[in-house]
Amino acid sequence: MKESMVIAGLQNGAYAGDVETNLQKIVTECKRVITLDKPDLLVCAELMTAPYFAAVTTPDETFFNFAEPMNGPTVSAMVELAKETDTHLIGTVFEKAEEGDSTNYYNTAFVCSPTRGLIGSYRKVHVPKVDDATMKTDEKFYFEQYGGGGDAFPTITLDNGWKIGILICFDRSFPEAWRSLRMQDVDAVVVPTATYGYRKDLYVAELRVRAMENNLFVMGVNKAGTEALQGEEVLRHHFGQSCILSPFGDVVTVTDDEEWQHVAAEISKTTLAKSRKRVDWMANRKPEVYERYQTEVLN
Repeated sequence: MKESMVIAGLQNGAYAGDVETNLQKIVTECKRVITLDKPDLLVCAELMTAPYFAAVTTPDETFFNFAEPMNGPTVSAMVELAKETDTHLIGTVFEKAEEGDSTNYYNTAFVCSPTRGLIGSYRKVHVPKVDDATMKTDEKFYFEQYGGGGDAFPTITLDNGWKIGILICFDRSFPEAWRSLRMQDVDAVVVPTATYGYRKDLYVAELRVRAMENNLFVMGVNKAGTEALQGEEVLRHHFGQSCILSPFGDVVTVTDDEEWQHVAAEISKTTLAKSRKRVDWMANRKPEVYERYQTEVLN
C-alpha cells in the first residue's frame, strides 16, 4: 500500500451541445491534468457528459436520450483512458440499466483502474426535488420514479491499496451517508457534484465539516459555467469551488467558478493517522444510544 498518493478533480464546464463533443472535451482535459500533475486518481463532476437536465421545471421525457448503459461510450472511453494514462479515473453517467423486466435509470459514478478496467460503481442514494428561486430541480422524476435511486454505499480499493468512497451531490448533506462510508474504513471520499444556486455559500464549509468529523480526506468536484435548457425558468450558473480538504477540515486547495479548472494535491496516510490521534471521532461514538432513536417510534 502506498503511503501517499496524488488526487485531482476536473471542474467540468458547461454542456457543449452534444454528448460526443462533451466526452471528447473531457478526455482532452483529463489528459492535460494527468500530464501536469500525474495524479494516481482523477475525478470528474456529476453527470459529466450531459447538461444538468433535472433543472427543467416540467420534466421532459426526451432527456432520457442522454442515458446509456455501463458498457456504453462514456464508460468505455474512460476505461480506455485509464489504461492509456496509467491513472485511476472516476467518471459519471446517466445510467440506463436493464434489470429483470424493467428499464431503470440512475445517477451513477464509476471507477476505472489502469490495470483492472471497470472496478466499481455507485448509484446516488439521495435524490432531490427542490423548488427555490435560485435552484429548481426534479431528479426524482428521472432517478427515483424509474429505479428508486441507489440503495448502498460501496467502497472501492484502488490498485495502490487506498480505499475510496463516493457520494454524489445531494448525498453530501446526509451525515449518515458519510458515517456509512467511514465505518467501512475508507481513507477518502470524493463527491462529484453539479450544484448551483443558494448552496454556494456553504459548499466548501459543509465538506470541511464532513472531512473533520470523519477523519477523512475529501474532494468535492463541481461543475462550472452557465447553462440554460428550453423550459428552464432560471439561468443556471454552476459555481465551481472544487476543493480538496484534509482530515483536519483544512482547505488544501479550492478553485473559483471558471470552467475546466482543476484541483490537485498529495494526500498521505500519515496525515490521516495524525488527525485520528488528535480526536478519533469513531472511537467516541455511542451507537447504543443512537440506535434507540433510529429504530423506535418515540412518543
